[in-house]
Amino acid sequence: MARAKNTNRAQSRRRHREEQRQNQLSDSATVNQISSDDDAADIQPVTATPGIRGMFKMPDWRKDVRDLPIILRSSKKVWVAFAALFVSFFMAVALDRGYIPVGPDKIAALFVELTLPPTALFIFFIGGFLAPRASYLVGAVLGLVDGLLWSLLFLISPTAQADATARPVKPVDFVLVVLVAIVVGTLAAGFAAWYRNFLRQSQERARQNRLARDQQAKIKAKEDARKERDAARQASAAARQAKTPSK
Repeated sequence: MARAKNTNRAQSRRRHREEQRQNQLSDSATVNQISSDDDAADIQPVTATPGIRGMFKMPDWRKDVRDLPIILRSSKKVWVAFAALFVSFFMAVALDRGYIPVGPDKIAALFVELTLPPTALFIFFIGGFLAPRASYLVGAVLGLVDGLLWSLLFLISPTAQADATARPVKPVDFVLVVLVAIVVGTLAAGFAAWYRNFLRQSQERARQNRLARDQQAKIKAKEDARKERDAARQASAAARQAKTPSK
């Protein structure tokens, strides 16, 4: 009878240890599943932005030409470039006729030099940067207006007419001036729009990189917390086993 009694006690202790081990494994699996679900919920899909090569593409010029009047009417910011052209033209006329006093005339001359000549890029950059789309067409229209104003300035300027006595000016010269202004305006405004999109996509890529780093930090923090809970649970289980009296 004594040997049977000892056998029953040993089997009881084995069952008790097996139950503790099963409970510990079950708790660990549950915590791991919950943590994995939390990590999956925290991870948000990040939309990839096209690289620099993806930013170069042929425009739909038929649609852009059809929508150009709507773009010019709806975008008030674009008219800032046109207004600057006309202000520069009237400043050039005032400078040529001596209406601007000494001192401010230097500032006015600098403004005219940067904005009115067909090869000046400042106005075209502004127009292309502010246009919501079809910036190259906006630049072409700005070039057309600029070429006409530059030609008109030559026709009404006594100084320009005096300089032209050595070489007679032909109508083809004015046509060439307008064509050069249109080409320069188209290219400059198109480049300004590309640079604007490049800045926007650079900011978007930086934002996505920050989000990815934050997500990785959250995952690492959850993993560390899970390891700490597992270690604490194992320590607690070991302490319970140590306190269990052996029979």
